[in-house]
Amino acid sequence: MDIGTVVQLAAATEPGSDGAWPALVLAALGYAVSYAISIRLHPYRPCRRCGESGKHRGAIFTRSFRDCRRCGGTGRELRLFARER
Repeated sequence: MDIGTVVQLAAATEPGSDGAWPALVLAALGYAVSYAISIRLHPYRPCRRCGESGKHRGAIFTRSFRDCRRCGGTGRELRLFARER
């Protein structure tokens, strides 16, 4: 094998070569479609602030509680890019 063939093979298998772009685009498109389907099926996620209980506990009187302000007492909040039904 001469040096010219080795250089051509190395250039064709570089990580940034044009052969990887279609696979990356298809993978990103597949991820976007599956996320969109997931959002339609399951638009809510557990509230991070109250831990899905819907209650905000008092700092001094720990047995007292009120509705969580973030989720409104439901224990759920909308996921990213989800719409209210």
